[in-house]
Amino acid sequence: MPNTPFRAAAEGVPNVNRRSALAASGVGLVAALLGAAPSKAAPAPVASRMAALEASFYLEWNKVRALEPEHGVAERRYFDERAKLVKPMKREDTPAEVEAAQKMTIGEMAEWSRRPNNARFEFDEAIRAYNKAEWAIRRRTGFTKIDRAYNRQIDRASTAANRVIRCPASTFEDLAAKARVHKVWEFDEGDIEYIMADISRIARGEGVKR
Repeated sequence: MPNTPFRAAAEGVPNVNRRSALAASGVGLVAALLGAAPSKAAPAPVASRMAALEASFYLEWNKVRALEPEHGVAERRYFDERAKLVKPMKREDTPAEVEAAQKMTIGEMAEWSRRPNNARFEFDEAIRAYNKAEWAIRRRTGFTKIDRAYNRQIDRASTAANRVIRCPASTFEDLAAKARVHKVWEFDEGDIEYIMADISRIARGEGVKR
């Protein structure tokens, strides 16, 4: 599945929200079997759900693609604005601070870190201010709203793709549908077990019992 950001963040390309490719050997097996004949005559195929599931996936995938231009524009505005912020860095403790910390108990150190005029307190205050400014930029550029919508749609497309790969294939056309969806979405390498089960079933000439 994809992962922006999905989140895969960054350039409007589903990847956090895209899944890693099937193992090359598995894809090769599917391709080889699509051009091979089954070992024995198969019974007449029953009506397959695969066509409807494939159509459902493309419906969700096209919605992802439709959101990409707006997502990309908002993301670029966000990055351009965020580049003007300077992310705070924690300064080194002074020798006096190091010496004082070495003499403290754990409870005293927790209390000391919340007092002004020490490196930890200064950094915590600065990073809070930075995060607040960064979120303001997200909202002002419209990136927060479109990014949420985009990632929700990535999740829907991922669910639709999973339904395709997990639906038992009863014909070579079913396998071809899985190969087409894989080419667009890319399944997780762990999903090869579903393909192998399909291959075994079709090779034995068994249809899917419904």
